[in-house]
Amino acid sequence: MCASKTTLVALFLAATFAAAPALAAEKKADPNKGEVRRLQQMQRQLEREKTELAEQKAAAESELGDVRKKVEGESRRAAALSRDAAALRAARDATAAKLAETEAELRKTQEAQRAAEAEGKRLQAALAAEKQQLQVCTERGQELRKVSNQVLDLYEKKSCLDSSLQGEPFTGLKRVEIENAVEDMREKLDSQRVGS
Repeated sequence: MCASKTTLVALFLAATFAAAPALAAEKKADPNKGEVRRLQQMQRQLEREKTELAEQKAAAESELGDVRKKVEGESRRAAALSRDAAALRAARDATAAKLAETEAELRKTQEAQRAAEAEGKRLQAALAAEKQQLQVCTERGQELRKVSNQVLDLYEKKSCLDSSLQGEPFTGLKRVEIENAVEDMREKLDSQRVGS
């Protein structure tokens, strides 16, 4: 728009200057000085408008240069922000991948922990069963020791009279007593067998 005004003003000035010699000749012929003054005022007015238009054009070009600089600055800023955003996306993706890997490792660790806890409980139950079995075996061993001591006591206290009465063929009382004692000991021993 500024360029068309400038062109228009330039054309008008050119027409005025071209018509000036014709007007001067006419002026000599026509003593009307008012017309000449009016034309001179118009010429000065056109020159002022031309100057104003030139100043407006310079201001517009300066403003355009400032706008271009701002646009270039904003373009650089947008490019930097785009690079930063890309870097942040890459960092986010790397963090997400690391998080997924860590979560997978955590799941494996939790599964291993659950398996270890289950194995620990199984082993504790087995240990408790073994302790109970040991207790039972200890009690049976003590009972067997008592029975063995009783057998040894009976054997130690057996006298020659007991031996001869044991072989006495008529009443057989001592033999029955000894057989009863042997049977009683056998029952006590049988009750202490493993698995009974």
